Amino acid sequence: MKSSLPVHSASADDTSYAILHAIFISDRQSSAMTTRTASVPCACGETLAVREEAAGREETNLLCSCGRRLELRREKGAWAIAASLTPERSVPISGFSREIREDPDAERFFFSHSIGGAPMPVHIVYLASSRAAEVKAAGMKVTRFPEVDGPLEARRRWVARFESLRRSSSVRPARGIRDVEAASP
Repeated sequence: MKSSLPVHSASADDTSYAILHAIFISDRQSSAMTTRTASVPCACGETLAVREEAAGREETNLLCSCGRRLELRREKGAWAIAASLTPERSVPISGFSREIREDPDAERFFFSHSIGGAPMPVHIVYLASSRAAEVKAAGMKVTRFPEVDGPLEARRRWVARFESLRRSSSVRPARGIRDVEAASP
């Protein structure tokens, strides 16, 4: 497969170009693909440049011309796509507040998250004017987030809340059962 990413050969004394190391996994790929470049690919095929001012940070966000929003994080000195939000024209009506879902300026996205061991779509409706977001997955109730700086932040907050609730509700065997299991040969 031919790469559409730009290639740059830098000598050891070339300081005019900051080479960044990027790791990404596409939806159609099962293993990590590594490249040395100052750009990352969007799922639509567009190559997005990582801004130079991001070089000193641990994370940055990119917006593609297709409307996708990407959250990049540094992992082991490399840029990795940590999250991707895909825009959508409409969202399921049930559960979302009428005010936010009917506002013409509302932004709508979805992402996939593992729920019950299976990837499920999670929908976000974000309204920049009120800095509010509503997030809904499967048959779950909508989670409302006030004072949100963007849909990627709403995603981060929802995932953190969901994972925290999931961990706290994990069923653990009773002490007597653990003792029996430990004593078994």
